[in-house]
Amino acid sequence: MILFGVRSPLVVDYEETCHRLGRTIDAAIDLGGPVRLMDRSRVISLAQFTPVDGQTGFIPCAFVPDRRRELVEHGAGLGLTLAEPLVDPTAVVAHTSRIGDGTYINAGVVVGGLSMIGDGVLINRASSLGHHNLIGDYASIGPGCTLAGNVRVGAGALIGAGSTILPGVKIGASATIAAGSVVRKNILDGQLVAGNPARPQRLTRAATGLARGGQE
Repeated sequence: MILFGVRSPLVVDYEETCHRLGRTIDAAIDLGGPVRLMDRSRVISLAQFTPVDGQTGFIPCAFVPDRRRELVEHGAGLGLTLAEPLVDPTAVVAHTSRIGDGTYINAGVVVGGLSMIGDGVLINRASSLGHHNLIGDYASIGPGCTLAGNVRVGAGALIGAGSTILPGVKIGASATIAAGSVVRKNILDGQLVAGNPARPQRLTRAATGLARGGQE
């Protein structure tokens, strides 16, 4: 499996990207809800969307990683592919870092040098990522998070708002970090942690799903 499917090294201005992609889907809601197109001219459901004029790229912006995966799979069934990354003009991304397709970097984000961010990742407002970070496909980083240097975030992991990940820590695939946590040690795949320092939480599968869905 290619963890970082980075096909475009270019980090571009958000508005410029929107203009170039034209009728690109901004899939910010679930499959049954309306989908807002980047040109703002119409609102349709994803199932009703038909690519026109060769514009087949879209950005799956739902916060929950599992939902974003569903949007990508559903879009693929319609012949859609992931668009080039969208980077808010107020974000700062080091030129030595690479951003994957279908990734959205929100306002005020800072990405340090020599970082690799995978496909379909969402990095929310005012988060800070240090140097040499590796962020797996479909991972979600909530607003106001701080990831120090050399942090590894597995595919589909969810990091809640205001969390801090200390240098060299590895977050497992599909792990969930509760809001406001301070993570000092490695987190296993699929593990849910919370607190300062962050510790594993014993919750039912339903409660874990609520914790992930509650981030929406």
